[in-house]
Amino acid sequence: MGSPWDQEDLLSKLSSDVLVSILEKLHLGEAMRAGVLSRRWRSLPHQLPRLALGVNDFVKPGEEYNYYEDEGCDMLPDFTFDTLARASEAMFDAIWALLRSRADETPVCTLAVSFLLRGNYMSIGHLLDDAMASGEARAIEMTISTNYTRADINDMKHIINVKLAYGRRFRMLFDAYPAAFGGLTRLTMKNMRLLRHDIHDILATCTRIEMLSLEKCDAGPRSQVPWRVRHARLAELSITYCIFTSIDLDWLPSLKRFTYRSWICTAHPILMMMSFGHVPQLNTVTLSNDQMIGQPILKFSQALANTAVADLRLNFRGQDVWVEPEGPKRFIDIFCNLKHIKIRNLHQECGLSWITFLLQASPFLKELHIKLWDHKCGMVHKKNAVYFATKKTNVPWEAAVNFKHYGLTRVTILGLYNTGEEVIAYIRCLAEAAINLEEIRMRKNTPCKECGIAGTGFPRTVQERESLRHKISGGEPVSFKLCIQS
Repeated sequence: MGSPWDQEDLLSKLSSDVLVSILEKLHLGEAMRAGVLSRRWRSLPHQLPRLALGVNDFVKPGEEYNYYEDEGCDMLPDFTFDTLARASEAMFDAIWALLRSRADETPVCTLAVSFLLRGNYMSIGHLLDDAMASGEARAIEMTISTNYTRADINDMKHIINVKLAYGRRFRMLFDAYPAAFGGLTRLTMKNMRLLRHDIHDILATCTRIEMLSLEKCDAGPRSQVPWRVRHARLAELSITYCIFTSIDLDWLPSLKRFTYRSWICTAHPILMMMSFGHVPQLNTVTLSNDQMIGQPILKFSQALANTAVADLRLNFRGQDVWVEPEGPKRFIDIFCNLKHIKIRNLHQECGLSWITFLLQASPFLKELHIKLWDHKCGMVHKKNAVYFATKKTNVPWEAAVNFKHYGLTRVTILGLYNTGEEVIAYIRCLAEAAINLEEIRMRKNTPCKECGIAGTGFPRTVQERESLRHKISGGEPVSFKLCIQS
């Protein structure tokens, strides 16, 4: 048998389309470096259908991170020694060079650009606008953020003024380059405050937009008018740490995924925190919040009315349960298609029995995933932390006598409270109620993203795992597969 160098080069026999699809899986920088492999490969990166560039990609490895704390002021400083400014200029040059290097016969591409509202942001907007207007790009994806990191919550007036200044910058960008925003299919905005009509104008102008993500980016709590969302093509809407009086998803015929994280609700007593109108394709709803004093309890029968979701994801972030248990009759239409429920970071003091109301309300449920909050997170006690310590209360709920579920086949539980007794009791109740249960999988919890601590209650040795298995089964054979993984 000959040496490897004598073997047939199968890679070179692949068509250019296949090779380009392989390069699509790589970071753009790696794809460009692959162009040095051969004369044939040299042209392949320029045929990529999507060019993704971010300002952080152009910060040189090992370079000291020096930048001006831009607060959205009109008088811009000298950016000569600013790391982010140099990176932004380098990204601008790279976009320009990539567009110029594409041959006339090369299919037009999607430009996905992540940049900051500082320095040369208007030049970047101009470049994207020209690319859309000239037909060099078929679509634009933007991630627009700020580098403002001040976190002194005692000076909220100053923070709001800074976010308003960034909002004015965005409006200037938006008004100046209608072709770029008219070709926009994905938009992520971070850390700015807009006027209420700005958000409406975005949806009105960006007729092709399919994904909108707002993070710490809202119109403020002044108005008692809800944000009424209407768009023909919007398929994904994500809202994180935003202040809205309430949100009315009025007419979104293409919406498939809705995410609402860490809401700060200022709803008028006669308004609901969120409501759904015409959303016939809505499949996945993700709700995440740390319940704070004064925040309303969520009634699914009201909040999710007019929906028929298949995938429901709830994250309590180690705080109070903000869902009110209700009788199953209220959910005949709402949960008729529900197949998957994922509950994350459920505190021990809130109990587990209330989850049964979700099972009773969703007869076609197939999978239940529960991630337990199995440690005391240090973030709760830190000054100006994201979390606000509240009094945990056990959520009362009495399941129907002899309740049976015929659809549930798989249960996954991450973590274990220190005593473990409550979890064991709940698993035994689940096993008794779920007639067609096939598998219960228990795994060690992942370390907390906030404090890095992992719970200590989960069994670590083979003997401890066998002891847990025995407690769950009562020493008797079970009809389902019980997997315990550390």
